[in-house]
Amino acid sequence: MRKVFRSLILSGLMSVLAAPAVAGAWTEGAPSSSGRAFAASALLGEEIYIAGGAGISKPVSSVDAYDTIGDIWRALPALPLGLQQAAMASINGRLYVTGGYTAESPGPDNAALYQFDPAVGVWVRGPDMPGARAWHEMVGVNGKLYVIGGVGPRANRVFVFDPVLDEWSVQSAALPTERSALALTVQAGEIYAIGGRNPNGSPSARVDILDPSTGKWRRGPALPEARAGIGAAVLDGRIHVVGGEQVSPPRTFSEHNVLNSAGTGWESAEPLATPRHGAAVAVSEGRLYAIGGATGPGVYTVFTVSDLVSIYRP
Repeated sequence: MRKVFRSLILSGLMSVLAAPAVAGAWTEGAPSSSGRAFAASALLGEEIYIAGGAGISKPVSSVDAYDTIGDIWRALPALPLGLQQAAMASINGRLYVTGGYTAESPGPDNAALYQFDPAVGVWVRGPDMPGARAWHEMVGVNGKLYVIGGVGPRANRVFVFDPVLDEWSVQSAALPTERSALALTVQAGEIYAIGGRNPNGSPSARVDILDPSTGKWRRGPALPEARAGIGAAVLDGRIHVVGGEQVSPPRTFSEHNVLNSAGTGWESAEPLATPRHGAAVAVSEGRLYAIGGATGPGVYTVFTVSDLVSIYRP
């Protein structure tokens, strides 16, 4: 009887330890018309915009918007050319897309900036970035765009675009460790550069935090596990990091981590039902969205693209 009692206590304890530290659950929304991997994405209003992505033979140019209120998709004017591993952000009611690969290439050769005003419905070419960039990320802060990480010439430098002046500048303080396929998000006016892939191809757990007002970096708490191809967004004042991959040995992650309220470490939350990397991750109306991506890592990406729309509610 004592053994049975001890067994029940141990079983209950293990269940508590295995439970996510942050409560919440995932549901599924309306799937997209086609799967997307290596696409650029951004939230504008109540819609999540998805642009480009990797095709079997070449990058795609199509653009779609997901209405987070109506749970419906609509097609938008396509990009001027197919792009994969580009970045997108929104500021002042407009969408901006930078860099990316225009075709299978041994290295990035695209420094283009494209702008889209939903009220006009046309993609317009803007001034090129100071250098070509792919597998980077971009966020809007205080009316400016910040391009961080990726591969290309001077890939550790931070490019800043001022839409009022219609010009780029290069920040003096570089990203402390060069890496691509990372996640960017903004918390309390600071930019968090999370995880990614090191130049040697290994995944990173590193977190660096940029204060745009001073142009200075500081170190943040590392992820519990190194991952590239992750997505990040802020929900209820806390940073959520979802999914990811590592190439060697091949693995795709379902992990979902949340930065604790003190900003000193990461807690676990309900994982994705389907592990994947390269998903579009955004927050709208108190819900976290993980859209598309791929279930297979590395070279398997283009053959395992996902049309899933996963919605997390705390």
